[in-house]
Amino acid sequence: MNFYAFSGLLNGLAATVSGLLVYAKNPGNPKHQAYGLYCLAAATWGYGYWAWHLSSSHDLALFFVRVLMVGAIFLPVTYLWHVLTLLEQVEGKEWLIRLGWSACLVFFFLNFTPYFVADVQPVHGFQFWPQPGPFFHIYLLGFSLYVIYGTWLLYQGARTRTGTERSRFSLLTIGSVIAYLGGMTSFPLWYGIDIPPNGTILITVYTSVVAYTLLRYRLLDLGTAVERGITNGLLLALVAFPAFPVLLLGQNLYYGNTNIVYAFVELGVLLILVFGATTLKDDAKIFITKSLFAERFTRHEMVVQFSKSLVSILELKDLTSTIVESICPTLGLQWGVLYLGSSSSQDYRPVSSFGKSTTDLPVLPLNKTPTLTELWRQGTSCFVIHELERLTENSESQAVVAQLALIGAEVCLPLVNKNRLLGFCVFGPNTKSGGGYTTQDLELLATLSQEASVALDNALLYEELKRSQSLVRRTDRLRSLETMAGGLAHEIRNPLTSIKAFVDLAPERKDDEQFLVRFSKVVKEDVFRIERLTREILDYAKPMEPFLKEEDLNDIVESCLYTLRIRPSHELIVVETDLTHGLPKVFADRQQLKQVLLNLLFNAVEAMLPAGGVLTIRTRKIASDWVQVEVQDTGKGIEPEDVEHIFDPFFTTKHLSQEHEGTGLGLAIAHQIIQEHRGRIEVQSVKGKGTAFFVNLPSSHPHPPPSIPPTQSVLPNPEHR
Repeated sequence: MNFYAFSGLLNGLAATVSGLLVYAKNPGNPKHQAYGLYCLAAATWGYGYWAWHLSSSHDLALFFVRVLMVGAIFLPVTYLWHVLTLLEQVEGKEWLIRLGWSACLVFFFLNFTPYFVADVQPVHGFQFWPQPGPFFHIYLLGFSLYVIYGTWLLYQGARTRTGTERSRFSLLTIGSVIAYLGGMTSFPLWYGIDIPPNGTILITVYTSVVAYTLLRYRLLDLGTAVERGITNGLLLALVAFPAFPVLLLGQNLYYGNTNIVYAFVELGVLLILVFGATTLKDDAKIFITKSLFAERFTRHEMVVQFSKSLVSILELKDLTSTIVESICPTLGLQWGVLYLGSSSSQDYRPVSSFGKSTTDLPVLPLNKTPTLTELWRQGTSCFVIHELERLTENSESQAVVAQLALIGAEVCLPLVNKNRLLGFCVFGPNTKSGGGYTTQDLELLATLSQEASVALDNALLYEELKRSQSLVRRTDRLRSLETMAGGLAHEIRNPLTSIKAFVDLAPERKDDEQFLVRFSKVVKEDVFRIERLTREILDYAKPMEPFLKEEDLNDIVESCLYTLRIRPSHELIVVETDLTHGLPKVFADRQQLKQVLLNLLFNAVEAMLPAGGVLTIRTRKIASDWVQVEVQDTGKGIEPEDVEHIFDPFFTTKHLSQEHEGTGLGLAIAHQIIQEHRGRIEVQSVKGKGTAFFVNLPSSHPHPPPSIPPTQSVLPNPEHR
């Protein structure tokens, strides 16, 4: 095989590897499609060029010349399309691509006639060199124009970009220039100019540069898996493809010539081996492991599945149940129980079980068992119960082990993380191995304990976080109740005065029917008023257990406004409402939403005191599945540098000089509550003019949309009221 045949083969292989690896990973992406077609054209040209230089007869050489020209005909338009998709400049240039495809189809049919390639004849040492037909000259002109224009676009792309993008397109521009200058060396001999086609091997440069660019810069948005696939494919190609020319050379030395058909068969087998090597290796490994080492494979799969089942569980109750319910059936254990330590004592209580009721199991106090707890704290072993009896020294530890033996426990699995004994599992007999446990069983349980311990520690931290959040919310609610208490006393005083007056006057005017009717009506209204006030406050102060259900947002707003009006300072505030009727209901916790709205209302009132102002509350429907509450005041506004921090915990602008010192938790809690309702809270503020808060909530819909619509209001402006 001569140098020219080798250069064609190398070009074909490089284009095949690059094109298949890129296209196969994302066939729907236009960038991948264009690059795949470009590589297909380049590969067709390369393999045809290789076979042409190995041809031993006139007819065979002419046939392979026409084959290589099929690839050459489609090279310019696929190259330009590939460049335009990379630059994302296809829009507006579709006509150029359509024109190119139309010309390619015409040249494709002409290619198999003497009007495109007239014949092959001996030229300057080549036995069969093609002679151009009349339409070949038109093709060559179009080829040059499209290639020059595509390369110029790459150059412009490199000039107009910065950073890594400039490096990407600079590399592609250089590779394109080198490749096509080398490729053009094959055309002079068509016109009798004595310039050998030594540069054709450089066509590989462009496909190699593109592959390098893909690996380094991910130009075609290929992910890690694709990057690994390309890397493995290229490495395999570097190992496997050098063997192909050696096989051809051996064929030529042994038989005296090279059989083209046999060579193509060799190439096909080699490509299958290259692209299937990784998959075959992985499949073979799995098959051998399953067949010869089935037990090891099963244990490995169990660890993987066990880890996957725990990774997403944060609720403690669900996690503890999952641990025992995953281990026992898989290993064939008769029963299993998970003990968890108490935060207030050293008692360990059964919290979840499989195959045995937790009600009949003892609580195990470990505060007086230092030997046993220290042994378990090592966290690297699974302990057999009858062996623990020999390892424990003091009577308290032996008593605990005896209790475990009494309930029929065979092994104990400590759950330890960061040298803390979080809990432990005890398991009954192993039904798969006649009641006992093999060394492999104990090793597997020890491995599973590491996964379970990390997950359990995360769940315990999550429980602590929820308790802390609940305490912080409770503190914020008590602060609101403190604010409401003064207003409650003021509001109750007036109706109590009228009731007292009625009670004092009733004996004297018991015969005055008109007096009794009029005052009894007043007293009744005052009693209802006191009942509603106490009901609102008791309802607000009761323990916070989240309970989501369909709620009328306007009704919640009205309830908050009623609470607001009992404050003594409300006389200084003009309250305006604009509540949209027929508003879709929201799926929410009523008391949590009241906490959010009361916090916003109280903040708005405090921002307008002592001068007073206008407080506006609006509700509206936005988009198709969203509702909005707007709380707008005409107060002092928020400093621009403070706006982005107002939802941060413990950030406050209220100081000791004010009526109440701010804790900096109210808005942070409001923000968290709204997020838990799958909504969003936003703020707009202008210093000196006022502030508006917007609470966006999804309506009661089974699958609220992920995107939250923007607010539909403007900043408060007192001048336009």
